[in-house]
Amino acid sequence: MSKTTNKSSTSADKRDFFRISHDVLFDYKVTDTFCAENDQPEDVFDDSASLGLINELRRLDRDNVQTLRLLTEKNRLLGDYLQMLSNKIDLIGRHTLFAHDAESNSKPTTRINLSEDGLAFHCDRMLYKDSYIAVRLVFLPSYSPVITFAKVLRCNQKEDKYQVAVKFFRLNDAQRQELSRQIMKAQIHNRKKARPKTQGET
Repeated sequence: MSKTTNKSSTSADKRDFFRISHDVLFDYKVTDTFCAENDQPEDVFDDSASLGLINELRRLDRDNVQTLRLLTEKNRLLGDYLQMLSNKIDLIGRHTLFAHDAESNSKPTTRINLSEDGLAFHCDRMLYKDSYIAVRLVFLPSYSPVITFAKVLRCNQKEDKYQVAVKFFRLNDAQRQELSRQIMKAQIHNRKKARPKTQGET
């Protein structure tokens, strides 16, 4: 009995370790089962093409980071030049996003509770258990998007809002890796903020 309890406690601690409260640009749309099982989640959002472009540019950067490092070690000037070109392309991608949606830069962020398996958020309407939604998370300041389907696990009314918990549905490996990367970044940032400042730090 004790071993079972300890195992359950360890699993719960592990889930909590990989769960964060995070501010993101967040949007969702209610969809049906057929759409969630057969369509692409990007198709549910009208303005996802620009975000997809930025996401692909980020992926290319990650794939070539080792090559760029080796080039920089051999030729610092060439490495700096290629990095400058990469930054220029990144600016073009951001401009494409803002040109498509002029309000992107001023949209308010939403506080969500995030893990690799799902998320919890507050909304103004009831979402029925076992129904499906398409969710879009845009992580700042990199504007890295994760767009996927999710299944509603529960929806509880809390005052004039509804607290919703969903589990990601048809999440691919690249999206899971991006979620893991963002969770780890947020954890490192939170630990740095919580660390007591030593003498001489400002």
